[in-house]
Amino acid sequence: MKISRARNVVAVVAGLLGAMTAAAAVNADEVADFYKNKTLTIWSGLSPGGSYTAYALILKDYMPKYIPGKPTIIVGSRTGGSGRVLANWMANVGARDGSMFGLIHERMGLEPHVYPKGTRFDGRKLTWIGSMAKQKSVCYTWHTSKVKTFEDAQKMTAIVGTSSSTATGSVMPRMLNSMAGTKFKIIRGYDPAEVFLAMERGELDGLCGYGWGSMKTARPDFIRDKKLNLILQFSNQSHAELEGKVPVMMDYITNPRDRSMLNLVFGTQEMGRPFVGPPAMPKARVAALRNAFNMVMKDPAFLADAKKRRLEIDPITGETIEKLVNELYKTPKDIATLTAGYRKPAKVGESKRRINWKKVDVTLSKKKGRYVYFTAGGEAHRAKLSGKRTKVKIAGKKAKTKNLKAGMKCNVTYPGHHGMAKAITCQ
Repeated sequence: MKISRARNVVAVVAGLLGAMTAAAAVNADEVADFYKNKTLTIWSGLSPGGSYTAYALILKDYMPKYIPGKPTIIVGSRTGGSGRVLANWMANVGARDGSMFGLIHERMGLEPHVYPKGTRFDGRKLTWIGSMAKQKSVCYTWHTSKVKTFEDAQKMTAIVGTSSSTATGSVMPRMLNSMAGTKFKIIRGYDPAEVFLAMERGELDGLCGYGWGSMKTARPDFIRDKKLNLILQFSNQSHAELEGKVPVMMDYITNPRDRSMLNLVFGTQEMGRPFVGPPAMPKARVAALRNAFNMVMKDPAFLADAKKRRLEIDPITGETIEKLVNELYKTPKDIATLTAGYRKPAKVGESKRRINWKKVDVTLSKKKGRYVYFTAGGEAHRAKLSGKRTKVKIAGKKAKTKNLKAGMKCNVTYPGHHGMAKAITCQ
């Protein structure tokens, strides 16, 4: 009797395992059938030429071979609001069949809870694929600045540049001024690349809120040549490369409420380069994409290429991001609201940049992405383009930035090399 029962149990277990194996095979076949001869799009919600998009570009080169069906992968651009435009589009318009996913700013998944203005998605419902790196932002000044340490910043004024009121480069110095008694003066209206040039000109002391990984990608020469005073890390724990060399902000903050706000801000840095898809994607395809992502992160050729491209790799899985986002959404609303308050300009110690516009007659040598290139004053320059803010005329008629081409003779109004063009008038 006992032998008979044992045989029955073995038979049942074998049957279940067989069914599971068959189901897995069916799922694999379904995924392969879907992706075979298909194009998968990775949308970037940030600047096409920036350090975030660089991660999307390298991922598309190595991910196809790990996805059943081996689809072709391309990178597209849907910019605006540090990925808010892309997240809204994915949640409400984009295809949910697994044919696309995107890259957004690390804090964007939590925006509906912290700063809901303009958001039309719930980060807990998005499909998290994985993150390629953690984000540790730093506060730094130029090597000639009198403010060389955090203690100096508590005693002397340091002028820092940033792009907008809600940028990290505005939020973090505001928090420092309020929580730690620093004396940062914030000037808004600089593109990050312009901040570098403004520091070299002596126009700014530095920038407070720029990713260490981004710095290694954008200006490794500043690090190599010791052109920066690294004042502080914005994190709970030190980056391994900065351990014992650069203090972390949390070590200076004792107020429990302030620490709660910082835990919310720093929590999103764990997913520093997050790839995410729309809600309700087919589970088998999600599993395949997550597995492919994880496999790429271990690929020796990928890791060697990433090192060559100066991209920091410190990945976490999609499942881990999902748990993190759900946990951060549990932060009390009053703490989230207080944190969002630091997105607004302070009443003192801030101003908008006063721009001295330059007008030059040039021949465009190149148009690439959101930039036009030309020679001005014997030096190679480029000017950034904006579909809304750059007014373009060609042959006396209004035109779009996409109509600009190499060889055109134009008058360019811009603040200088790397700056946003105000107007471009071409023959």
